[in-house]
Amino acid sequence: MKKYFNIKLEFNHDKLEYAIEKQAKEGKGYCCFVDLNSLVYSSENPDFRNILNNSFINSCDGSYIAKQASKINKEKLEEYIGPDFFKKFIFKEGTHIILGSKPSVFNKVLEKVNFEGHNIENIKYLDVPFKSVDKFDYKNIAKTINKIRPNYIWVCLGAPKQEYFMSKLLPFIDKGLLIGVGAAINYFAGEIKAIPSWIKKMKIIWVYRAFQEPKKQLTRILKALTKLRKIIREEKNLHNSVNRKNKF
Repeated sequence: MKKYFNIKLEFNHDKLEYAIEKQAKEGKGYCCFVDLNSLVYSSENPDFRNILNNSFINSCDGSYIAKQASKINKEKLEEYIGPDFFKKFIFKEGTHIILGSKPSVFNKVLEKVNFEGHNIENIKYLDVPFKSVDKFDYKNIAKTINKIRPNYIWVCLGAPKQEYFMSKLLPFIDKGLLIGVGAAINYFAGEIKAIPSWIKKMKIIWVYRAFQEPKKQLTRILKALTKLRKIIREEKNLHNSVNRKNKF
């Protein structure tokens, strides 16, 4: 995977899906969906940036990130957001565990999957208490997971908490791909309105999310916007430096 803004990101949707499906069947690891807030947080926290870069694979969950990366690198790069990915992969063969969401939301997921005519016996739920990432009993959580032997472990704790959680849990699980998708399950369950296609085309998903969850998103976005100029400038300088070296 190539790095963009100092984070390894896979923009090719086919490659991303193939790699995740293969790893979920054969091995273990974790996958992050990097949005604008995660990008900004990683620029200020090297430990978090290392977690992102030590993942099995990452997807770009930010339309604005994809837009800026496309301009700087002169490539056509498309985001693959968590809600769209979850909506497709929750129907994949194999065993799934949804970890961290509310039981009521989980039940709505089961209802929707069942309504589409798919088996719901292979979709399990693991409730975890609300606490800081250093307070979880990762060994015991892993024991429960290892008994189920899942392929997909959907971690819905929100960034950056879920990324720290996945990196700490990974050493204790035997198999399965941990996928940090934040609120994707809430979109699927109808708890949050689906993102309209015209919003996606205009690359303003972050604006839409701000209006959907103002208390949660507005503060994050305002902070992100103040940091973006520096992040974009550094990426441009790095790109220009690499291009100059390649000429000689």
